[in-house]
Amino acid sequence: MKHWLVCLVSCLLWTCCASQGGCEEPPDIDFGEIVSEEKVSYREHDRIQYRCSPLYALEGSEWISCDGQRWTPPPKCLAPCSITRQQLDAKNLLISGGRRRSQLIQSNHTLEFMCREGYVITTPSVRKCVDGHMDLPACISERGKNCSRPPPIENGDIITLVQKQYPSGSWVEFKCQLYYAMEGPNRSFCNNGNWTKVPACLEPCVIALAESQQIVMKGSSYDNGFQTTYLPHGDSLELSCKPGYVFETNPSQSALLIQCNEEPIVYPKCKEITCDPPQVTNGTFRPQRNMYQGADLVLIECNHGLQLENGQNMVECTSSGWSPSPQCGEIVCSPPEVVNGRFTPRQNQYRNDDEVRIQCNSGYRLDHRGEISKCTERGWSPPPQCIKKPCDVPIIKNGRLTDSYQYTGYFPRKVGQTVDYQCNDGFLPINKYYYHRSTCREFGWDPEPKCFKQCIPPGSFPYGRLIYGYWDIFIEENEISYSCDEGYYPASPEAKAKCTKDGWATTLRCANSKRTDIVCRKSPAFPPAYQQHATQHTAGKCFMALL
Repeated sequence: MKHWLVCLVSCLLWTCCASQGGCEEPPDIDFGEIVSEEKVSYREHDRIQYRCSPLYALEGSEWISCDGQRWTPPPKCLAPCSITRQQLDAKNLLISGGRRRSQLIQSNHTLEFMCREGYVITTPSVRKCVDGHMDLPACISERGKNCSRPPPIENGDIITLVQKQYPSGSWVEFKCQLYYAMEGPNRSFCNNGNWTKVPACLEPCVIALAESQQIVMKGSSYDNGFQTTYLPHGDSLELSCKPGYVFETNPSQSALLIQCNEEPIVYPKCKEITCDPPQVTNGTFRPQRNMYQGADLVLIECNHGLQLENGQNMVECTSSGWSPSPQCGEIVCSPPEVVNGRFTPRQNQYRNDDEVRIQCNSGYRLDHRGEISKCTERGWSPPPQCIKKPCDVPIIKNGRLTDSYQYTGYFPRKVGQTVDYQCNDGFLPINKYYYHRSTCREFGWDPEPKCFKQCIPPGSFPYGRLIYGYWDIFIEENEISYSCDEGYYPASPEAKAKCTKDGWATTLRCANSKRTDIVCRKSPAFPPAYQQHATQHTAGKCFMALL
């Protein structure tokens, strides 16, 4: 019996624990299914994926997740719209292209209609499927009875030419007066002696903010500097409080949306933003007053050895108090980052006035005087930065400094001084002269002392010739052009060769255009008179010579 009770209690405890932080089985949706692998239990952050049946459109996210207790809202599968041939025949309708057949349209998709000959379609001709429902347009016969003048509408006008009689199928267009919103189609059609339903012009809402001077209109369409405006029926308008004020009911809300409908407009109320003097522990502030208004700024000064925890010494009076919160804390520095150098002593954290000694790697120096950097409220001062020494002795591959530097042992290291160098046989400086000069800058030698491989122009070659000037000199990355005699073509498509550190990269060669290693078939599309001419070749491709 005792053993059975222990098992029962353990089972209940396990069930209780398992129910914490979990969700029930995911909900089913109409015309859809779960495509994720189902589980025995669902924990927080578990996700489920849904899929709709064919032709059904998914509305919402296909994924839902367990937030610990319940599932996020599942999606909905929107039904398609069914248009039958019988419906089209009954309304004398055709679909685009003049066809007349049954069709399925997915939700949120549109379909364009037209009428059979002798009928006029009511606007709009393009209709949208909304979850299985689509309003079909009507087709009005042009052979019906005439109509007299159309009925007038209140607060609106007919903008088409007014006639005494209108043939069946004709229409008139209406327009509402300023600020009035139209309800229904803007056109009325003459249908066998009767007019279809005319639109209605709905009255606007009068927005008057004179009673509440703390509220302003937000948005370019209504921000006209006046306190009274007209809002068309169905339109929305954002109201906000003037600077220094917030909404009484929800101070964190920056704007409130109101809409013109049948309900009376309720204006929000604003209150002035005020702050008591800030409470600054281990510090002072200025200016000092008994009360502060919204957007007022206060300068915070911490005692020696302390700093503002948020790093900003100016705080602002806002609807939620002083922002950011003015709190002074101990000055703490993380270990400095010394690129191309090191520091001592090494600690995980440093406090105010703690010092480190900076040592730069070989070839680098500190960008300031002294090797000591101190932890301050602004960070490490001076910043520990190792920069490359401007001008060490340059190592010139395939070259050397001039004799005067070699023999005297003198070498300039200061910014602004120069050095001359020359290259070995077969190499030249960037200026292509016998020697070149480089100047010591803060970032190093300018230009970098470097010797480039020189390429002597190649000699003559069969059926071609080089194109270059008599004084042209070629070093690495330079190119030389060549051309071929008539009836020959270059081996490289660009007819150029590049100078590299290993010499000319491309062989200069001109080939005969009548090569026997390329076989081309004569096109049967050309008459025999053209096919008798020989086929020519260019860069390995065939073309028919039409002479």
